[in-house]
This record gives sequence, structure tokens and C-alpha cells, in this order.
Amino acid sequence: MLMKQFRLWIPGLMVVLLFISCGKKINKEELAAESYFEYAKNLFDRGKYLDAITEFTVITLKFSGNPIVDDAQFYLGESHFKNEEYLIAVSEYQKVINDYPESIYVQECFYKIGLSFYELSQRPELDQEYTLKALRQFQIFIEAYPKSDLRSEADQRLFELRSKMARKQLLGGNVYRKMGIYDSALIYYNILLEKYYDTPSAERAMYWKAICLFKLKEYEQALTQFTVFLEKYPNSKLKGAARSKISDLQEKINN
Repeated sequence: MLMKQFRLWIPGLMVVLLFISCGKKINKEELAAESYFEYAKNLFDRGKYLDAITEFTVITLKFSGNPIVDDAQFYLGESHFKNEEYLIAVSEYQKVINDYPESIYVQECFYKIGLSFYELSQRPELDQEYTLKALRQFQIFIEAYPKSDLRSEADQRLFELRSKMARKQLLGGNVYRKMGIYDSALIYYNILLEKYYDTPSAERAMYWKAICLFKLKEYEQALTQFTVFLEKYPNSKLKGAARSKISDLQEKINN
């Protein structure tokens, strides 16, 4: 990737720098594809993303078929991403994947689509449409490129997103539990413990699941749940409450 950029950009960079150093206005109509790309890339590097979007778009239309076009298409997506226009960025990254499947940018585009949805993901109590899309995209990326340099970052994003979905389930379960609708609360806690068992929310979900079973007078199941809870989370802040419930349950079961 770096070799391609170095080979394509150096001639254009020299032309652009010459114009800039001389204080002359660039006649974009006379620029070759590589020089035009370097002009647009210079705008991008200076944080002028709206101007860069315009120029990268011109390159994709004006120099169709030129090897530089996939570079321009990728940086068109990057410009929208930097400008926090994440849905548009997704569309532009997807064009690289669809139209230039042999491009050196394809792998990064898969990752950046996931990152775009990640940035759109909302707080746990709100709609999680983009959280789910980000989860799916990062999973696709990891399956397609398991040895990628971006793998560790993707894994971290996945854990953050799964933790958010777990908090969403915990909130739902807590609402029904506080309303006294324990069987509905159990549905949420069970989903959390099945899908997001390795997230921080799993500890409280396991405890509150046991409480709901206790409230439903499923004493043997509740006893088992509290016992498993203490085995898995021996240092939990809820361990005292769990031990107290175990004593109560043993007494009820013996009677």
C-alpha cells in the first residue's frame, strides 16, 4: 500500500508543492490524475474535508479507469468519516469494496464501515440499530481478515459493543423486576447470560435472575443460581446478600 502511494504521489506532490511555494493559483483543469489526487490529498491532510470531498469526487468522475481512482474513492470515504458524516462514509467505503475488489484499501474499508456504525451507536437505553450493525460488521471483518493488523482494535470494539448490548438487556430486565413481572425479567436476564456472559453486566444479571426465581418460589433453581453466582463471582459486592438468600432458601427447602 505504501509503495503504491509513494510511486503515485511523488510526481504529483512535486507539482503541487511547486505551485504552493510560488504562491500561484492551481489550474486544476491542467492537472494530471496523480497531481490532482495530491492536490485533493493535501486538502485532506490540512483538515479541509469539505473541499477534499469535492475534489476526490471530481477525480472519481474525471479520471474513471485511472489506477488512482480507488485511492480517491477511499479518501472520499475518509473525508466523510472525518467530517462525522458516518452513513455517507459507509456508502463510500462500500463502493471501494464493490467496485475495486482488488484494491489495497478493501480490508481497511471493511473495518472502517464497522467503525462508522460504532460512532453512530447510541446509549444503552436508546435504540441499538447501529450497535447491532457495528457488531455484525466487525464480526465479518474478523472472519475475513483474522490476521489483520487491525484485529486487536476490532476485538476491543466488539467487546465494547457487546457490553453495551448487555447493559441494554440488564436495563430491560430491571424494569420488569421492579414492576414485579419476574417471568418477563427472567427473559432479559437469560438472554444476557447466554449472549453476553463475558461482559461486566453478567454479574448483576446472574444475581437478579436468582432473585426473580426466589420471588417466583422456584426455590431449588434459585438456590442453584445463587450458588453458581458465588462460585463465579466470589469477590462480588453482592456476595453477602447472596449468602443470606442461600440460608433462607435452604431453610425453606428443608421445611
